[in-house]
Amino acid sequence: MNIDALNLSKNIEEKFQQFKQEENFSAIAKLITYALQVNSRQHNLKLFGYIPQLFRTVAISADPNSIEKEDIYIGEPVVYQIFYSGDRQLYGLNYFYVFCYFKENSDRLNVYFQSANPNYKNLVLEDYSIAGNKISFEGCISSFNHDSLSIMSISDPGHFIPGITSSYYIGSPELNFPKLIAEVLERIVNLAKIKLDRTLLFGSSAGTFGALLSSTYLTQKTNVLAVNSQINIKYRQDIINSCFNIKDSKDVVKNFNAKLSCIDRFKEELNSTPNVYILANINDKLHQRNFNFYQNYIERFTRKNINNQSVFDSYYGVEGHGRPEPFSLKAKIKIAREILTMKSTP
Repeated sequence: MNIDALNLSKNIEEKFQQFKQEENFSAIAKLITYALQVNSRQHNLKLFGYIPQLFRTVAISADPNSIEKEDIYIGEPVVYQIFYSGDRQLYGLNYFYVFCYFKENSDRLNVYFQSANPNYKNLVLEDYSIAGNKISFEGCISSFNHDSLSIMSISDPGHFIPGITSSYYIGSPELNFPKLIAEVLERIVNLAKIKLDRTLLFGSSAGTFGALLSSTYLTQKTNVLAVNSQINIKYRQDIINSCFNIKDSKDVVKNFNAKLSCIDRFKEELNSTPNVYILANINDKLHQRNFNFYQNYIERFTRKNINNQSVFDSYYGVEGHGRPEPFSLKAKIKIAREILTMKSTP
């Protein structure tokens, strides 16, 4: 590292310490944005440490009507710890996390749904806390670089339970998690005056499952970018047993199919049907398995005068759940937003 770089790093660190003492969260976010452009990721990690812990944490109830305008912060990142109503729990936890960064003068939103991670994290429930420095928010770091977009990122408890990963989106017999996410999302977004029809829900693999299902419970049309889409998990017996304590597949189909399968959910009458951009790795076995969903979606929701947009795209990647490389994925996100909203973005 040369002298200029050392001086630059020292100035950033001095400013960071000042803003931390002042609890100037908006300034910290802008400083991180700058540091991401001039420093390496490893160096920024040393400078800033565990980023979610830097910002305000707000505890609120998952009952949408309990979320008030004073719970919304514009211009600074906020971590919401959202508690389920009553005595409900999911995987032994009675809350989940949402990271929000509502930018000033923005009416557009990117929502990141935590995606399945092939490297399962063997964490216990006590580790699922901001203080534990182990909760990640997909899109959290990148959000600081998108000045024109507000960001919301959902960090799920299932992602950190061994063997379950993000397939928690099915919820439990007592808790329809995709529906709950939609209700909380819509309430927060409305209070922040963000337009859902300009919002892009983004997920990969199991994150896509959550994005697609949650989008169907919104009362307003939104847009979904589905990467490596995990559309149907009703045959994942280990997950079904863990979440519903049901071993007979007939009972699962009878009682919970719309929770376990986007195919079945999209056959129901929906309040609002999202515009979708399906991006599939054609080397991935999920591509062919999900063909029935693509056919069903096109048949029901892309007829003339139905006011729905659908894009089906593909890319070559590795076997399994490999995404496009980062620059390609970033370009696809931009293209998806422009096509689905019919408006170009800076």
